[in-house]
Amino acid sequence: MLDAAIAARLEANWAPRGEYRSQAWIDRNMSRVSASLKAMSRGLGEKPWCAGLHMSLGDIAVGCALFYLDFRFAHIDWRGEHTNLARLAEKLAARKSFIDTVPTP
Repeated sequence: MLDAAIAARLEANWAPRGEYRSQAWIDRNMSRVSASLKAMSRGLGEKPWCAGLHMSLGDIAVGCALFYLDFRFAHIDWRGEHTNLARLAEKLAARKSFIDTVPTP
């Protein structure tokens, strides 16, 4: 998901507005972001964590991807569509390690 989100962001911001910009490239990558959100939501299901009974590297990776969307694509309402990911993100956002690494605009 992060690869596609970063590619879309770079394409949208790389060239002066409209010059050499491919909206089709942006749209294609954003569709990959959407598909990734669906896959992560389906994989998480109703479990408290991505794998097992405790936080794992999978949860950290998912959290980083979700919080990147918040940072660079705030207009995407992934929480409304994927409430299980929103619950996971809420737990992760309360952890000191995530609090200490919130990016500044």
